[in-house]
Amino acid sequence: MKPTLRAEAIIWDKAKRLVLVQCDRDESFYRLPGGSVEFLETAAEAIKRELVEEYNISSTVEKLAIVNESIVEVDGEQIHQCTLIHWCTITDGDKVYIHNEDPNIILVWRTIEQLQQTPTYPEGIVDVFTSDTTHISHLVVRKKYQ
Repeated sequence: MKPTLRAEAIIWDKAKRLVLVQCDRDESFYRLPGGSVEFLETAAEAIKRELVEEYNISSTVEKLAIVNESIVEVDGEQIHQCTLIHWCTITDGDKVYIHNEDPNIILVWRTIEQLQQTPTYPEGIVDVFTSDTTHISHLVVRKKYQ
């Protein structure tokens, strides 16, 4: 099986205090919004498309922030993903966004402290949020999840 290419967005509120994250309704985990990059599509185009398709959110995609390589096993299934994560902005200001196809998936605004208390993926992303780096970060996750 070949690795998949994904694109995700880091979206902060105007005060840079809250980040928009995707989760289930129980908030058992957090991850960044985004999805798979389609053939002949850039990562920036994929982010814009995914946010519109899934949540009717218009976005401006900015510079690349993180390259994430995940080589993991989840419940016996091996997954290899490379994800290009960009800084993004949105003009919408809703408190909660409900997924257009699955009402159990939502986007919510959360503080860094809230992200630190709940599993947040990719692993290491919260450390990037709290660092002062202006360089592109490279996160590599090689793990077996039970």
